[in-house]
Amino acid sequence: MFDSHMKPAVYTDEELKAAVAEFDFWYHKIDLGQGVVTPGCDFDAIWDLIRAVRDNLDYQGKYVLDLASFDGMWAFEAERLGASTVVATDVLSASFRNFLFCRNVLGSDVIPYYNVSPYNLVERLDVPSLESQPGRRKLFDIVQHMGLLYHLRDPMFSLSQARSMLPRGGLMLLETAAFLDEERSAMAFNIARDTGPRRYNDPTTWWMPTILCVKDMLNASLFRVREDSMKVLSWGRHGRICLVAEAIGLDDVRPDLAEELSRTYRNPGLANDLF
Repeated sequence: MFDSHMKPAVYTDEELKAAVAEFDFWYHKIDLGQGVVTPGCDFDAIWDLIRAVRDNLDYQGKYVLDLASFDGMWAFEAERLGASTVVATDVLSASFRNFLFCRNVLGSDVIPYYNVSPYNLVERLDVPSLESQPGRRKLFDIVQHMGLLYHLRDPMFSLSQARSMLPRGGLMLLETAAFLDEERSAMAFNIARDTGPRRYNDPTTWWMPTILCVKDMLNASLFRVREDSMKVLSWGRHGRICLVAEAIGLDDVRPDLAEELSRTYRNPGLANDLF
């Protein structure tokens, strides 16, 4: 089990810079203090978009679940914003070493679960600090679901699992690639084809939804979008959207949709006790 109260590792400025340089790859730009920031990818415009939307949320004293944490930037920032418990999830890869290094340097208490995919949160996420709270069913106040949806073969299953981690009124911070110039509720398949280029030039992107499609998928997963929270980053036809969605109940959606979602054998992912 990881230490519940970490003390920061002690490095001189030069030692810290040298230690960061030993890693083969950094995805995130994480401020480690002492004037040292990890050399992440050039996605600052996307990250600034997320932070602008995140400003609508109060993290003080909250239980936060960060999906697809990678190096852990969003998990560590949630902790800095005052969250009382932060859980970082991902599938095990070389990035876990990056995360552990940053956690050690920062003296962070973020709890890593790098053996849990966004498809099996309900059955695999076993967090003692949550289970000890009376009346809680491993539930969080905020789920961070950023830079993930379009990479998933089954995006709605992931949304259902995320909803199952929240009580009614809980919040999800969602960021995804999307089509911006299409008014229909539609999603384009993006994996390599034999004819023509991909719609979104990234071989790890499965889907490209329209904005309306994202909203509809959220509603069908028992979320209500806070319309005033949504911000867009445009690159012409496509770009990125970021928004806050609130967890709702079956009585908050159309009766026909509520009836369909109650058929869990046909709509897996939502935990039964949500009903």
